[in-house]
Amino acid sequence: MHRFWKKWKTPAAAFALALAVCFAQAAPVPAEAASLSELQQTQKELEQQKAENDAKLASLKEDQSKQQEYKNALDDQMANLQTQIDSLNSQITQLDGQITEKSAAIAEKQQNIDQNVEILKERLCALYMAGEASNLEIILNSESVMDMAEKIELMNMITEHDTNLIASLSTEMEEISAEKAEIESQKTQVAEAKTQLESKSSELQQVQAEAERVLNELNQSVQSVQAESDRIAKEKEQASAEIDQWWKDYYAQQAAQSGGSGSSGGSSGSGGYVSTGNFTWPVPGFTNISCGYSSSHRAIDVSGGGRTIYGKPIVAADSGKVVTATYHYSYGNYVMIDHGGGYSTLYAHASSLAVSAGQTVTKGQVIAYVGSTGNSTGPHLHFEVRVNGNRQNPFNWFS
Repeated sequence: MHRFWKKWKTPAAAFALALAVCFAQAAPVPAEAASLSELQQTQKELEQQKAENDAKLASLKEDQSKQQEYKNALDDQMANLQTQIDSLNSQITQLDGQITEKSAAIAEKQQNIDQNVEILKERLCALYMAGEASNLEIILNSESVMDMAEKIELMNMITEHDTNLIASLSTEMEEISAEKAEIESQKTQVAEAKTQLESKSSELQQVQAEAERVLNELNQSVQSVQAESDRIAKEKEQASAEIDQWWKDYYAQQAAQSGGSGSSGGSSGSGGYVSTGNFTWPVPGFTNISCGYSSSHRAIDVSGGGRTIYGKPIVAADSGKVVTATYHYSYGNYVMIDHGGGYSTLYAHASSLAVSAGQTVTKGQVIAYVGSTGNSTGPHLHFEVRVNGNRQNPFNWFS
């Protein structure tokens, strides 16, 4: 036993051992929680998504025709940044919790170490005071062989206890050193996360400001488009009223010429033809309806439906006489035909006309070509059917 303690023969040396154990430094041991690792991995993925969205924003910002898409991308960017901020806050909360938990564990271990160091110091001091001869004297003073064996066993137990005590102290000190190093690492991570948080918050404010600017521009654009739409609608309403009045005057004139008999149902204005209301489709091969008949749109618009309709022939829905073939600020190039029997049709927005006023046409004859003149948003035929000057749903008259 005294061989084991030979190099620690003074209380000062023993105390130096205790101090050395207390301040021993060990390599840090990484011990990140799984949830923290997942958060950090999510953070990396969000950063990648943000980088991709940055490139998208840069391209969209330059294209004025894609401002709504640009605004949507800004909204996505705001959502991404907010998620990153939430993730960073969660990371900081977890790291702070781990630091608090480890600090409490270190304090508890330190208290246990302090107690064991005091016990060790007392043991070392006692051994020093007893001197090297103490062990031999204990053995020689044994009353019997049995007594000697018991005393030797006791000394071995004491030696083992002291050895285990020092080993335990060394292990606990190493654990404390590792945990302190880990705390410092976590504090560094917290500081970095807070720096990132400030950066992301600032970036979020910038993106929010840009999104608000684009939204204001979009709203202004919408208002401008709405104002233009309202203007066109007003012009169309006025144009329709003008056409309604034209037919009233036309039928009044026809009635006057026939001696007041009311020739709206006759044949004098239709080149002698009297329609039965059995019409053919006005744009052969194209049946897509982009705008149907309603109280606000008393006509049908025939468009290409994904096919090229511009320049395609428009035919007379029935035989009759062309009463108007001219240009109108709202209808563009348009044709009106009196079919007799009170029936008439109108064909608007043509690219060009193939007939002239006063000309008699037959059912299915080409009278114009599809276009987008006047107040038009694209190539189509605006087609109206009137009965005694009143607009009706054209679908009621197709065979």
